[in-house]
Amino acid sequence: MSKDAETQRAIETEEAQQLLPLVIEVLPGQAGEGLVDIYQPGAYEGKSLRKLCESTLKKKDLTIEEQLILEDINRQLDGGKFLSRGQEIDSAASEYAVIEETEAGEKYLYVPIRAIKPQEGGFCQQGLGESVARGRHY
Repeated sequence: MSKDAETQRAIETEEAQQLLPLVIEVLPGQAGEGLVDIYQPGAYEGKSLRKLCESTLKKKDLTIEEQLILEDINRQLDGGKFLSRGQEIDSAASEYAVIEETEAGEKYLYVPIRAIKPQEGGFCQQGLGESVARGRHY
């Protein structure tokens, strides 16, 4: 890691420790929009990212659009899982968060979480691949 990258990482870690608000966005599959929830500084400390996601998905005061997004998320979670930055989300939110800034210059922690269901149709039956490799097709 270069000196500049190390310095930037140290600055980001220091800023994260200043207790910034946390914004999580739970997105269904590869969608561009998800459910957004904001946690004030201190409200998310000591909680796993999974618990925060579950809390977000239990919200009752959703708009019609948010209800549709929630349905998509629940469909993805049926046999799927939560991922953030390519990893399952079993640690603290701060481990996945990046510092972002509003147009007004206010900093906050942001974590995008995807509800991903494995793709269907990619399954290869046992033994079929060997037969195809030998030129026999079923």
